[in-house]
Amino acid sequence: MKNERQSIQRKRRGWKDNLWGWFFIAPACMGLTIYIILPMVYSFAMSFCSWDIISAPQFIGMDNYIHLFTKDPHFLNSCFVTLKYTLIYVPSMLVITFLLALLLNFGPLKWKGLWRTCIYIPSIVPIMASAALWIFIYDPINGLLNNLLAPFRIHEEWIFDKHMVLQCIAVMGIWSAGNTVMINLSGFGNIQKELYESVEIDGGGSFAKLKSITLPMMTPLIFYNLVMALIASLQTFTQGYVMTNGGPENASNFYMLYLYDNAFSYNRMGLACAQSWILFLVIAVITILLFRTSGWVYYGGETD
Repeated sequence: MKNERQSIQRKRRGWKDNLWGWFFIAPACMGLTIYIILPMVYSFAMSFCSWDIISAPQFIGMDNYIHLFTKDPHFLNSCFVTLKYTLIYVPSMLVITFLLALLLNFGPLKWKGLWRTCIYIPSIVPIMASAALWIFIYDPINGLLNNLLAPFRIHEEWIFDKHMVLQCIAVMGIWSAGNTVMINLSGFGNIQKELYESVEIDGGGSFAKLKSITLPMMTPLIFYNLVMALIASLQTFTQGYVMTNGGPENASNFYMLYLYDNAFSYNRMGLACAQSWILFLVIAVITILLFRTSGWVYYGGETD
């Protein structure tokens, strides 16, 4: 009887603990359901409808998806622009931020704390303010960049040149990637000094340390930065919206910018929902492929 009574008490206590647990996470669950899950389900349903926001939606099946891939050249152009920007921005950002972190951690710089602060500050500047600043820098008439290059007789249109606009926006993105530099710096701080000392004992120099110790030990953070940069670049919006409005000649009409236009400029909400789900699937597939091919990433403690 005593054991049965203790068992019943334990079950009651466990039930109460579970009830209190659900009580405390209920606000988070409600927020997740109301603001994320339900809108996703609704947008998925609307992607199969023709809906101009004002009138009632009409079910049209797969027509939105077929229209995007077969009858909408602006959609294909936005895909190409976003892909081109991603190929420009992601590799250059990863390399430059890694080299900057190397310089700030191992380089013979004075006032490293000041340099780290200066590099990090742009990452916390609101994107709208950053865009306004870079519009002034790239202004072809009174812009800072052309004024600085005037003694060298260099004058460019920068973001108003369809051949240079994506590179210019990528430079702005790299300028505001100070958080990636800080992530790399934190990774360097976790590398044991004994590993570098073992390379020195074997007669290795700086390059040997970089190749044999630094790069392998930093692969988890490099992989993390790669995934986050890819996702962010595929969702680029504000730069094209504020700085160029998709121009010149649709050269910066990013995927998200065209999605926004379909939804709120052309009142083609069903088409925009279809676009959003295509982007969601693309990002999901790319992320899965990255994790499936992440054998080059070294995690401490792994054994053969």
